[in-house]
Amino acid sequence: MVDFPEFEAAAFWQEPDFILTDLVSLMANRMNAELGITLMVRGTIMTGTLIGERDYLAAVSKMFKRITRDMLDKPTAEDIQSIEEAFAFDDLAEDFYPPGDPEETGLPDILPMDELPIASAISEAAAGLPPIRFLHLKDPVIVSPGSSMAFRDSALPIMRIRLNQIEGWMLGRVMMMTSDDYPAYDDDDENEAPPSRYSRGGFVQ
Repeated sequence: MVDFPEFEAAAFWQEPDFILTDLVSLMANRMNAELGITLMVRGTIMTGTLIGERDYLAAVSKMFKRITRDMLDKPTAEDIQSIEEAFAFDDLAEDFYPPGDPEETGLPDILPMDELPIASAISEAAAGLPPIRFLHLKDPVIVSPGSSMAFRDSALPIMRIRLNQIEGWMLGRVMMMTSDDYPAYDDDDENEAPPSRYSRGGFVQ
């Protein structure tokens, strides 16, 4: 009989999807890739562009610095320096980032994972680091329920979402469709409806 390790059942079912977590950590956070994604969060369907947490922190930092400078009548150089230090959010990243800039390594585009310079650093540090808890959705659009809501014109159009609240997800942004977008055909020919124009099921990459 195999002895399985004990675990807390309630905590197990509240863990975020490990595939999504790896996608956020490796692609968005460490590689700075932007990916279209659609999420279901507690029954709400939203779509947008997945970005890295460092891009989010830089945007938040920039916004607070600008707001604070605008509040001051005639900020001095000392005031500006204090603002820069107070709202430097770079150190608030929760993911692990190996030292060095991958763009400066001069390595070819394709290498086995075990030969990448960051591979050993990641494997050594990952065991002692807490898992990431958030992803960041740029230009989010709430598709359902109710009328769609877009946040593109807000002061900071990036939504910070807790990973363990996501119930479902898929790659690709939702393509918003109205009744005018559906193929038209006569009611008398309902058994001979033309094939749909949307070969991708209404989703785009």
